[in-house]
Amino acid sequence: MPEREQIHQYLKDLSKYLSRLDKFNADEVIREIESHILDAIELQEQNGHQIDAQAILDGFGEPRALANQYVEHMLKGTAPPRGFKAIQSVKKGVTKSLYYSMGLFGFGISLFLILIGLGKLFMPDAIGVWSAAQGNSVIITFSEHAYPNSTELLGYWLIPIAIVIGIGTALLTKRVLAVLKQSLL
Repeated sequence: MPEREQIHQYLKDLSKYLSRLDKFNADEVIREIESHILDAIELQEQNGHQIDAQAILDGFGEPRALANQYVEHMLKGTAPPRGFKAIQSVKKGVTKSLYYSMGLFGFGISLFLILIGLGKLFMPDAIGVWSAAQGNSVIITFSEHAYPNSTELLGYWLIPIAIVIGIGTALLTKRVLAVLKQSLL
């Protein structure tokens, strides 16, 4: 049987045994296994070996056994099948960088807003929100000089608004980080 037909039949059998999963997850498993098979074929070609599709497929095991491992992993949380761990480590790397980026961004915005609110107490003429150019522009600034031909919109209301939004942003960031941290475990 030609290599392509062997691979097609293996994936078809695997798909049949993945029927306990929803279509999206079953298709994802099929794409993942197909990718691993093609990577193994490419590796054989690069090493100058003759392509032996059957040996590669034998390395994955029987379709029923492999499908059962994936189904158990996805439905019951058992250990992932061999090969699945590589994808999980990539996901962990993405989640880790997202975790730190989200923390830096969220807490940075929060700190900035709180400092704006507190700064308005000490420098009321230098910090504020102004409407300029006949109301066509809104300017939020920290400046030594007021923007020419502008009207301050919030005045001292900027203090509680900025502090409340800053605290809210910090709490939201903390919750999002808690969810992301669970993905890291």
